[in-house]
Amino acid sequence: MTKAEVMTEKETSAVSSKEDDPENENEAYRIYAAIAYAVILIVIGLPLWWKTTEVYRVPLPYSRIGALDSLDVVLAMNISISTLDAARGEKLTVDLKHIFKISKLFDLNFSVVDLDKQYLASAHSPEDLEKASFQPQLPGQLLLLEVPGLARFTPNHVLAGTKRTLYFSSETTAIKLSEVLELWLLQEKSLMQTVAAMTAPTEADQDHTGRRRMPAAGEYDVMVTVVNPEPEKLQLEWDLPQAIQDYVEPLLQQLSPLAGYTVKSQWLYFVTLNVQPKLVTDVSMSGRQHYALAEDILPQIITPLEKKLASHVSRNPCLNFVVYVPPCDAAPLHIYRRQGVRVRGGVDAFLSPRWGGIVIHNPSSVVCSNTSAPEPRLYTPDTAAIMGVFLAQLRLLMGIPELESISRADQLPLLTTSLRQWELDSLLRVRTLEQLTSAKLTLQSLSQLLGEISNIVINDAVGDSIYRAVDSIEQAADLLRAGHLSQAFNKSKEAFLSAEAAFTDPSLLALLYFPDDQKYAVYIPLFLPVMIPVIMSLKNIRAWLSKKARSRSKIKTD
Repeated sequence: MTKAEVMTEKETSAVSSKEDDPENENEAYRIYAAIAYAVILIVIGLPLWWKTTEVYRVPLPYSRIGALDSLDVVLAMNISISTLDAARGEKLTVDLKHIFKISKLFDLNFSVVDLDKQYLASAHSPEDLEKASFQPQLPGQLLLLEVPGLARFTPNHVLAGTKRTLYFSSETTAIKLSEVLELWLLQEKSLMQTVAAMTAPTEADQDHTGRRRMPAAGEYDVMVTVVNPEPEKLQLEWDLPQAIQDYVEPLLQQLSPLAGYTVKSQWLYFVTLNVQPKLVTDVSMSGRQHYALAEDILPQIITPLEKKLASHVSRNPCLNFVVYVPPCDAAPLHIYRRQGVRVRGGVDAFLSPRWGGIVIHNPSSVVCSNTSAPEPRLYTPDTAAIMGVFLAQLRLLMGIPELESISRADQLPLLTTSLRQWELDSLLRVRTLEQLTSAKLTLQSLSQLLGEISNIVINDAVGDSIYRAVDSIEQAADLLRAGHLSQAFNKSKEAFLSAEAAFTDPSLLALLYFPDDQKYAVYIPLFLPVMIPVIMSLKNIRAWLSKKARSRSKIKTD
């Protein structure tokens, strides 16, 4: 055996004896334990902790919500024109199309229809025309009907019926018809202002109709209140529920497609207006004295009165209608403008936008002048006068405007408390746009909120509401573009209610939402004491693996 072979054998035996050393073996066991602990903690523990602390979030259609900004809403309408002469009908159609081609909101489809002229000539009144079978039945449709001898019924050239028809004479031009359509039936300017005020409230402002109109809701409360400050002196004999049933409920029944209505009534006693009226002398009333309320102090009446109306017992928006009957020693009480004149029409009432109205109903002079009558004196209010004011205020609060006058144009008077059908169609259009805009803004705000705060729980109910709202908005826009106003309104209402339900869902507030830095500040003190030994052991593991690798490399080299 050579000397080299002897040395190699000695070194090999030395290495083997070194590896078999119990101390090295214990070190290896410690390293293996550290590796196992690090693997369990880092590879298994941290992902498991991350997964178990992750909140449940339903995937949302963020791209579709973002695309709602570019969603075009176009109101398509079918308008039929019937004239005595077919050529005149074609000429009116061409002229009206040219006038309304610049409309940014409406897509009007004018077409000529042929109706029975013999029936028109035999009509003895506009009411006979209103009963005809050719009247449009679907919401959003209109008929422009030329009536021979319209001067028999009215001195005007255009007469807006109670249904969906405009009656016009043979002298009426397309310009006059377009003026009536724009200002009374379509109201495009008001619709555009409503959408602009909701989209950019700091840059645009609503018109008077929009500022008065109650916000969109699925259901409203209608509260009728009678205030009698001194019942020991004046006792009211009034069947209030019957008055509401006779006057208010027919109108609410016609408005029921828009929303649900719950009518309530109450009587308040020993409640005053909390303002001190002035005793004035009216020259126009033969020098009689009466009490006067200045128009400037009327807002001061609402705030203290509202606290006692119990109108906040429901989550629904409330329309308040208050009848205040002053006692005889404080009557008559009238409202005066700043110019020192009474309010128009001699009706002592005022309207508060998006809140309701108040009527001051003075007891009759016969009741108050009868000093020999024992107290309390009995008085029966004038139901027709009070409810007439309430109905006018209700129309304004629901968004039916006071139409501006147009020369040589008039409206067929209503014989009941109901709405004109074209007024209801106008209300459907404004509510549809209002609900679509509100739903779109709500979804965008909710999308931004859920995108920025990643640990908000999004459960299945919220996800379903959001998807349903997005689908309904898109479907409503398609239905409007197709001219189906009633179906589009129903879809816009569904979108509005679904978006509101998602935004106000209690599950969105089920956790305390900490930013990520605060979350880490909570968990680091828990994990850091455990992680320090693991991190330190990684250094020892690396040194041990390097040492072992060098030993194996040296053996191979030798």
